[in-house]
Amino acid sequence: MSVVLERQRWLAVLALAVAAPLPLTGVVSWPFLVPYLAVAAWVAASRRPLAPLPAWAENLLAPAILVVVVAAGGVRYGVLRPVAQLALLVAAVRLPGCGQPKRARLTGGLVALVGIAGIASSTHPALALYLVVLLALVVAAAGRLAGVALAQGGSLWPAAAAWPPARLVIASVVTAILVAAPLFALLPRLRSPFAGSPFGAQPASGFRALVALRGIGDITLSRRTVLTVSFPGVAPGHVSPDWLRLAGATLSRYRAGGWVDAKLKGARLSGRGGRPIALEEGPGAARLVRAEIALEREGGNLFLPLGAATITVQPGVAITRDPSGSLRVPRHTPLPLEYAVEFDPARVVQPPADDTDLELPSGSDRLRDLATTATQGTTNRLAAALALEQYLQTHYRYSLRSNAPVRQDPVQWFLFSAREGHCEFFASSMVLLLRTLGIPARLQAGYIGGESEGNGAYLVRESNAHAWVLAYVEGRWRVFDPTPPEGRPGILAAGGTLSVREAWDRFESAWDRWVLTFSLSDQLDIASSVVEAAAKGARRALPAAGGAAAAAGLAWLLWRRRRDAVLLPGRDRNAPAITVALRRVMAAAGRRGIQIAPGTTVRGFAAAVAAAAPAVAGPLGWLALEHERCRYAGAPAPPRRAVRRAVRAVERGVRAT
Repeated sequence: MSVVLERQRWLAVLALAVAAPLPLTGVVSWPFLVPYLAVAAWVAASRRPLAPLPAWAENLLAPAILVVVVAAGGVRYGVLRPVAQLALLVAAVRLPGCGQPKRARLTGGLVALVGIAGIASSTHPALALYLVVLLALVVAAAGRLAGVALAQGGSLWPAAAAWPPARLVIASVVTAILVAAPLFALLPRLRSPFAGSPFGAQPASGFRALVALRGIGDITLSRRTVLTVSFPGVAPGHVSPDWLRLAGATLSRYRAGGWVDAKLKGARLSGRGGRPIALEEGPGAARLVRAEIALEREGGNLFLPLGAATITVQPGVAITRDPSGSLRVPRHTPLPLEYAVEFDPARVVQPPADDTDLELPSGSDRLRDLATTATQGTTNRLAAALALEQYLQTHYRYSLRSNAPVRQDPVQWFLFSAREGHCEFFASSMVLLLRTLGIPARLQAGYIGGESEGNGAYLVRESNAHAWVLAYVEGRWRVFDPTPPEGRPGILAAGGTLSVREAWDRFESAWDRWVLTFSLSDQLDIASSVVEAAAKGARRALPAAGGAAAAAGLAWLLWRRRRDAVLLPGRDRNAPAITVALRRVMAAAGRRGIQIAPGTTVRGFAAAVAAAAPAVAGPLGWLALEHERCRYAGAPAPPRRAVRRAVRAVERGVRAT
């Protein structure tokens, strides 16, 4: 097979592979995708090298392609959507003849651009598996092309160049993953241009202090743990589901399609750490139930049962209460944060109703008509609220999919057009419908239900996030939940083995947390944790390191002293340094087999050693001369450094003999 045909086929196959995510994400339109896929399939199936289109034909197609891309919407949907569609059409024109070396480089760049558009617009966890398969395909293609080229050039036996070894492909993929993972964690976070678009975006469930009903898209259920709660002294079978309705924010202002807080300064709660802080004048202690909560989620909001009367937190934690009664702590409070709450299960503790609890957006006439229809025949406010709750539960469908139009009020879109949505749409609709009847109402967000751990504790996950309604009827605040039962989290039995669905949800949650929403702040937190751990380790290891350094220095000094002045048997410790040096040299000569007759003078010894090892004649002769000068002429001893240098030179020469 020729290299040109092989290159043509592989580029066409890769062109088909990189287009796999495009139909799922919607980043390109089908009129652009279909001709690209058709041309790529035709080129891949061809049994002979194809010739490129004539230059004049490509020149005529270029302005036509630009006109089509602009007519399809231009940059109305973002910059990269028209770029991706332009790359599709240009690649379809360039694929015929892509086996030629010069044309292959440009076509490969266009195919890579198409692949980047598909990958950048994908948020599904299956993208990880797709990337591994795509990488293996690219490595196999590169190995196959290299083998065919070598075989055709006569540098390799043809049969040996058929395919790259499987172990080479696997090793290349594993190496790429091991290199890419730390780079992903270390490189600065650049938000994908597609992340904010509706193409495949899937936010994860969880508590939100400000409830916006627009631009949410499809919601995935996150398995991330938020908190654990237990009720000491209460048997698990006696725990009411209402006790696990934990409020984090109460909102009464509906603005521009969402619920916002009042932007008023909160009041600092006073109290010493470890002592209860009164939240409301409540009944006697005999009617209160104690809940012990360990918060593991950042964000600053504390989650309390609805009838909370007192709260006890660990020392050093500052608590602020906003005008709606919600409690907050500084965002960077160390986690897990443990606190205890005493609450009255029969009460809902809330500030008194005011004018904001009756505010309505403009154009609420249709809401008033619907509320009148749904509550027809009721005789009091409590009956009207219950009728509205039942009407929403039975006439609307729960769904995690929502794409409210930008120019339409999301509540009215839910009630009169979509007729399906998640809990925030149900709760928001009931609040506004109640207000049209003159009933003060608020939206409350938090968590309900949990997973029993079998020991009286309940594990609350982000998938337990929920929104419900507070309405002031018959002189007190009451809880209403208009969401259909299938949309309300409940109490699950003690967890055993994870089902396939739960395992997948957990993987989706990890994908959303550590891939899609991994941000610069996460990188800074990780870096800060690493620095703190290193500093703590350094403080602990500093004494040991100092002791090890001192021991190493002492050992080095002893070794140096032993090397520079080895004491031979019977040596006089008061002997001059030059005498010690000669004895050391004599010992080294004896170890190398140089025999010296007893009674030989120093000069005779030097002559005998120099005859066996001529290279040492100079330093050894100098040592003998200095020995005679010191011993017989009373001359001062030579410098110790010069003696050590001469001894090392003689030892090296003797070892080389």
